[in-house]
Amino acid sequence: MLFQGNKASLNMKNLKIKLPFLALLLGLGIIFTQSAFTVAPVKRAVTYWFFNSSDPSDIRVGTQYSHIINPDPVSCPTGTDLPCVLEVDESIDTQPELNTYLNNMTTFPTDANITASALRKKLGD
Repeated sequence: MLFQGNKASLNMKNLKIKLPFLALLLGLGIIFTQSAFTVAPVKRAVTYWFFNSSDPSDIRVGTQYSHIINPDPVSCPTGTDLPCVLEVDESIDTQPELNTYLNNMTTFPTDANITASALRKKLGD
């Protein structure tokens, strides 16, 4: 009987030593499995349109915009009155499609909403 008591005591000592390591291992396993399944944000494919006019009444006219590939080299006169460069979904790649988009009163109830959504803004006349 004495031998079994010592064996039980020995098992308790081993358990006390191994328990923190098991807890650490379990914690790392949980961290690994949770981080392995995070979804990267989907980047939206976009295209850009430059507003050629300085007349506010042209804001909703698709033919007053030029399709551009890269907005970075575009120079916009400083200001906030008019859109200069619009960033839109890549599916809007013709002036008629842009015209339809700009005249969507749900998306843009006012002309100011179009200007506010512009990637860059410019000064009007």
